[in-house]
Amino acid sequence: MDFLKLFRDVENWIDQYPWLEMLTSLGILIFLAVIANFVAKQVVVRGIRKLISKIKSANQSIFAQHSVIRRIANIVPAIVIMNGITTVPHLSEKIIIFVQMASQAFIFLTIALAISEMLNIFNLVYQRNPNAKNKPIKGYLQLVKLMIFIVCALMVLGTFLKKDVFTLLAGFGAMATILMLVFQNTILSLVASVQISSYDMVRIGDWISMPSLNADGDVIDMSLHTVTVQNFDKTYTTIPTNKLVTDTFINWRGMSEAGARRIKRALFIDQSSVHFMTEHEQEKLKNFLLLDQ
Repeated sequence: MDFLKLFRDVENWIDQYPWLEMLTSLGILIFLAVIANFVAKQVVVRGIRKLISKIKSANQSIFAQHSVIRRIANIVPAIVIMNGITTVPHLSEKIIIFVQMASQAFIFLTIALAISEMLNIFNLVYQRNPNAKNKPIKGYLQLVKLMIFIVCALMVLGTFLKKDVFTLLAGFGAMATILMLVFQNTILSLVASVQISSYDMVRIGDWISMPSLNADGDVIDMSLHTVTVQNFDKTYTTIPTNKLVTDTFINWRGMSEAGARRIKRALFIDQSSVHFMTEHEQEKLKNFLLLDQ
C-alpha cells in the first residue's frame, strides 16, 4: 500500500508540472524504442544469422557480410516512435505530425537501402557464375537502384507535402525536359550498356586499347556509368561507358581466344639473303613439329 501511495504522490506531483510530464513521457518513449531496437537486432537478427550459418551453401559468406535483415530491423524503433509519439501529453500537434512524417520517411529510406543491399548480394552471387564475365549485370542493377531511390525520394517528398506519389509523378511529367538534361549521362550510359551487352563488344577480363584515353590493359569492372581498365603499368583508367560506343577502341580478345601472342619487335632482313628454299632446307624445317603440321 505504501508503494501505491508513493506512486500516486509522484503522479500528482508530475501533473502539477506539464513540461515534466511531457519530458518523462518522451524519455519512456525513447527507452521503449531503444529496447525495441535491442530486441530486433540482438535477438531476432542473431537468431536468423545462426539459422543461416547452419545452412550449408557456397554463398553463405556473402549473406554473412551483407546483412539485409539488420537494415530492416532499423524499422522497428521507427515504428515505435511513430505510433508512440501520439501518447506524449502536452506536445504540440505540429511536432507530433513532424515526428510521424520523419519516422515514415526514415522507414521508406531504410526499405530502399535494404533493397539496394539485396541487389548487391544478387550481383555477388551472380558473379560466381562462370558466364558472369561475358554478361555482367552490374550496370542494370545500378539502374534499378537509381529507380528505387527516385521512388523513395518521391515517397518522402509526398509524405512531407501530404500528397500522393502519383500526383507528384504527374507534376514531374511537365518537367520531363529538365529531367532529361539531369539524367542525360545516365540515359546515354544505359543505351551504351545495352549495345555493349547485345553486341558482345567488351567483357570483364578483355584486353582493350583506347589511345584517345591512354587506356591499354584489362577490363576489371563494368558499371552503368564507367568501365575500369587496369593498365599494364598497374595504373587505372576510368572510361565513360558511352565512349566505348561513340569512340574507337581495340579489343584483343580474338588474339587471346586463338591462343596466339602478339610480339612487338622489329625484324631486320638482309635483302640479299632472300631466295627460294632448297629441298634440304625444307627437310630441315620439317623437324619442327609446329611447322610440319
